[in-house]
Amino acid sequence: MEGAIVIAVSSARCRLFFDGREVDCVVPSEIARRQRSALAVGDRVVAEPVEGNLWRLVSILPRRTVLSRPDPFNPRVERLIAANIDIAVNVVSIKAPPLKPRLIDRFLIAIQRGGARPAICVNKIDLADDREAALQPLRVYERLGVPVVACSTRSGERIDALRALIEGKTCVFVGHSGVGKSSILNALDARLRLATADVQKKRGTGRHTTTASTLFDLGAETYVIDTPGIREFGLWDITPESLREAFPEFQEAAESCRFNDCTHLHEPDCEVKKRVERGEISPARYETYVRLADDVARK
Repeated sequence: MEGAIVIAVSSARCRLFFDGREVDCVVPSEIARRQRSALAVGDRVVAEPVEGNLWRLVSILPRRTVLSRPDPFNPRVERLIAANIDIAVNVVSIKAPPLKPRLIDRFLIAIQRGGARPAICVNKIDLADDREAALQPLRVYERLGVPVVACSTRSGERIDALRALIEGKTCVFVGHSGVGKSSILNALDARLRLATADVQKKRGTGRHTTTASTLFDLGAETYVIDTPGIREFGLWDITPESLREAFPEFQEAAESCRFNDCTHLHEPDCEVKKRVERGEISPARYETYVRLADDVARK
């Protein structure tokens, strides 16, 4: 079995999809010991039969793209989120939970560095009193070429636009806990019947129900990976140079900085800082850059 897709991963086991069927697969100990950094949903693998419907993982094929972050318990170890994805959809909400632009920035950096195309899905848009005002913080991403789809799983509004965005692709849904990733999947394909939770009254946020990443086949060559909610998101293997490259709106301005190696932090005659002051570069995005640069410097 060569080219089978990993659709779920558990302790020393994974589940594969190949030739229209699903099979259980044993993960050998040399991979299982570092499973979270070696095997991801979306991986293409080679497997061999053991007995009955049980298979054994032989090797992991090279990846086209990957989405990962540092392991929360050991930042020196990479934790894989998804592999071989065409598009990564950062699901956000306006009110419950509130929009977190800095978390969006972190997701976009990780997505772009991993080789996938980023997109933003705004769920629960029906909760916004003033939609234009609510979506204003996201216009900066549209100007950077990132598609933004505002939808509602309650009313079904713009779910068709989201389906058109991911049609024929392998994608991953990522985002803060409680934004409604599983609800969106159910809206895209009611056959899934994924477990969801009501909004918590005290905190105004949805309870997270997805506990492990899983790949679903929505038909028409469309595959979606649902992932557990993330409250904090670190960046894997980021350097000062790669961080600057992760902000494409800096690139043209950087050519006019006095210093070729300008960090856009403390140097004089920095064109990036001048454009931030004039509002030509988003001050909020620049503030994210400054904070991330400080994080990188302290590592």
